Formats: sequence, C-alpha cells, structure tokens
Amino acid sequence: MAAKRRPRQTKARAEAETEILEKGRWSQLRANDRLHTPAENQTARQRCRQLLTGGVDAVDWLELYEQK
Repeated sequence: MAAKRRPRQTKARAEAETEILEKGRWSQLRANDRLHTPAENQTARQRCRQLLTGGVDAVDWLELYEQK
C-alpha cells in the first residue's frame, strides 16, 4: 500500500503561517520576556515544558503558588 502524501501547502496558507510566526504570538512572547528576569523566564519555560510533557499532575502547584 502506498504511503499517503501530505497535501501541498497553498501559497496563501504558507504566507499566513509565516505572518503568524513573525508577527503573531512570537512577537508577544518576546515582549513578555522583557518583563521578567532571565531566571524567571527560564523557570517558566521549564514549568511549561513539564506541563506539556507530563500533564497537569506533573506540576507542583503548591510550590508554584508558594503555598509550601
């Protein structure tokens, strides 16, 4: 059985994706990075990665909200 091919990306869709990456969420991320210290940003990235890979139970919410 032949492997399925991904549909070709249209020029309009490619341009829209490029615009989103250049101007959309990433620009806001860069702006937010300037609001915090590098250590705070690093900790937030680690926590986000932990949440994405392990789910809600992987994050220590008490420590996050300084309730320990």
